[in-house]
Amino acid sequence: MLLYNTLTGGKEEFKPIRDKKVGLYVCGPTVYNYAHIGNLRAYVFADVLRRTLEYRGYKVQHVMNITDVGHLTSDGDDGDDKMVKGLRRQGLPITMEGLRMLADKYTDAFTDDLKALNCELPHDIPTASRHIAEDIELIQKLEQKGVAYKTEDGIYFDISKFPEYGTRGGFKLGELKEGARVAVNSEKKNPRDFSLWKFSDGEFGWESPWGRGFPGWHIECSAMSRKYLGQPFDIHTGGIDHIPTHHQNEIAQSEAAYGAPLANWWMHNEFVNMGEVKMAKSGEDFLTLQTLKERGIHPLAYRYYLLQAHYRSPITFSWDALAAAQAAYFKLLSSYATLASPSVTPVKARVEETLHDDLNTPTLLATIWEFVKEKNRAGILDADCVLGLDIEGQSKKLAEEMNTVPDHIKKLAAAREDARKQKDFKKSDALRTEIQKGAFDVMDTDSGPLLRKRL
Repeated sequence: MLLYNTLTGGKEEFKPIRDKKVGLYVCGPTVYNYAHIGNLRAYVFADVLRRTLEYRGYKVQHVMNITDVGHLTSDGDDGDDKMVKGLRRQGLPITMEGLRMLADKYTDAFTDDLKALNCELPHDIPTASRHIAEDIELIQKLEQKGVAYKTEDGIYFDISKFPEYGTRGGFKLGELKEGARVAVNSEKKNPRDFSLWKFSDGEFGWESPWGRGFPGWHIECSAMSRKYLGQPFDIHTGGIDHIPTHHQNEIAQSEAAYGAPLANWWMHNEFVNMGEVKMAKSGEDFLTLQTLKERGIHPLAYRYYLLQAHYRSPITFSWDALAAAQAAYFKLLSSYATLASPSVTPVKARVEETLHDDLNTPTLLATIWEFVKEKNRAGILDADCVLGLDIEGQSKKLAEEMNTVPDHIKKLAAAREDARKQKDFKKSDALRTEIQKGAFDVMDTDSGPLLRKRL
C-alpha cells in the first residue's frame, strides 16, 4: 500500500515497525471552542486511514490528544493561551477549576461530533493537563543535552543545536514576519527558537523545576505520543497547517532528546476553504456541525462530501455542493434498501485496489456506485468498512422514518413536486417551509422527493 509521507515528500510503500501492528497518533483539538467543519476533516481523514489499515489486516493502536492548556493564540508562541481566551469569552474564572470546566464542555462537544460523523473513537485520548510530568521529563532531557535554555518568560529550544531543523522533505518553514517573536522576547537566541515551558503569574499553572507555568504546545504532543506509542512509532497525522511549526518542532525536540525519529510517516490533510480563505476557529466566525444540522444537512452527508475529494486536495466549501452530496448520500441509502438479498460476489480485491494508492476515497465512492448497479450488497458493505458511511444502519433508519411520515406531509411533498415540475418555485419553497414546520425535511432525488425527520 502506497501512502504519501510528508517527511520525504513522496509516496512510499507502507511498512510498519512491527508486523501487522500500527501505532497511529492524531493531533487532536485545542478545546477552547467548538470544532469547525474544516477542523473535522482531519478526523475523518484519520478515521479513513485507520479503517483502511484495519481492513488490510493491521491491528491499529490509535491515540489522539486533547490540548487543554499550552496552545498560544499564535503558533509562534506569542499571545495568550487559547484556553485562557476561551475562559474570558465564556466569563469563567481564570483558574484551574475554570480550565477544567471549559475543557470538559468542548471535549464533550467534540466527541459528539466524532460520533455523529461515525468516526471510530481512539483507543487512548490523553489530555495535556494530565501529562505535565511527562513534559517536564522531556524538557529536562533537552536541558541535559544543552538544547534548552532559560529566559525571563520561559524555557526555549535552541534550534541552532539541531542542524536538521527546517530541512526535512515536505516540512517547509512558515513565513516569519520581520520583528515577530523577537520583539516579544529579546532574550531568544534565534527568532525561531520555540517555547518548551512558559512561566505564568499567580496561581494559574503547574509547579516545575523552573517555576510555575505551563508546557509549550509542541512539547505536549512529543511527550504524549512517546508515552502511548513509543519512539519511533508508525504514523503521525494532522492538518497541513501543522507542518511548518507544530510538527517541525515536535520532530526537533523529540529527536534532539532521544536520538531517534518520532514517527516514520507524517501524513497531512488539506484545508476546507471558504472562497479564498481557509476556515479558521480563531476568528470565531465559522461553521460547526451543528450549523449544518440546523440547515438540514445530515453529518454523514458531510462525511460523504469530504470523501468525494482526496485528502490531500483542498476543498472549497459551498452549500450547493453540500446539498448535492447529501442527495447522493440518501440516494445511496435508498438504493441499498431496495436490494433484495446479500451477494457473495468476492469484492475485497476491488476495494483494496482503490485504496492501494494513498487512500483514494473518490475512486472508492465510484466503486460503491458500481456495486449498486451490480446489486452487490456485499460489495457495498465491504467498501463501507473503509468509507464509514454507516450505509446499512442509516438505510434501515431512513426506511423506518419513511414509514412514519404522516399523510398530510406526504400530500405537501406531492404538491411541492408538482409545483417544481411546473417551475413554480415560489410555491414549492412555501410548501417546503410547511413540510419543515411539520418536523420533516424534503430532498429532491432522481427517483422523486425523499422525506425524513428533521435533525
